[in-house]
Amino acid sequence: MSRRSLSPEALFRRDALGTGLLFAGILALVVALAWWAVVFLNVAANTSLTIPAAVPCLVNTSDLCSLAMSLCGAGHWLGIPRYWEGLFWAGAVLTLAAGAFQLAFTTASAVETGSRRGGEN
Repeated sequence: MSRRSLSPEALFRRDALGTGLLFAGILALVVALAWWAVVFLNVAANTSLTIPAAVPCLVNTSDLCSLAMSLCGAGHWLGIPRYWEGLFWAGAVLTLAAGAFQLAFTTASAVETGSRRGGEN
């Protein structure tokens, strides 16, 4: 079995890319959750929609979610009257991609160095 070693620069780029994807995904998820909270806490306060009923609106804008956002006549913080679930899904995809990226390269690194399970070499 031939052993390939990656240069330190290549390892750094690979780790930086995985970390960057993870950071972007988590940031998108946090922003989506904050955006949902800004909109739907105000919607719940000014319509008959409750917070538990609004939780599905985090991942899918149903007719009920759209109607509740439309009927909410109150002013929203920062003037944000609507929420878009696409940001949540983008964050989820980025986070999953970062995990898959890290898993793929961790597995590839183990094969390249000839590592085995259980510390046997």
